[in-house]
Amino acid sequence: MKLLALTVPGNNGNVTITPPNGVPDAGISTGTTLISIASSILILLAVVLAMAFIIYAGIQWTMSGGDKQKIQAARQRLIFSIIGLIVVVLAGTIVNFVYQLLGVGKLF
Repeated sequence: MKLLALTVPGNNGNVTITPPNGVPDAGISTGTTLISIASSILILLAVVLAMAFIIYAGIQWTMSGGDKQKIQAARQRLIFSIIGLIVVVLAGTIVNFVYQLLGVGKLF
């Protein structure tokens, strides 16, 4: 896959001019690379956010002081956070599988 190329008309069809070694190409070779980077960042952000909510639910449960309503709220937040984490991991796995199926490569 070419990283950065400029195509100009030549004698035998097209002549491809590639940048010399050491010239930055921004690391984006095609639109699929941009999509891959964006989806990786979004999945990572979602995992970090789910983990933060799990920690927050644990702190909320610890500081409930035995109040049944606070414990129930913390339990629900913990359950929903874990479900969210599972959904994010499954979504990442499915997206990675689709990338491999299309022959683009691995997402992570």
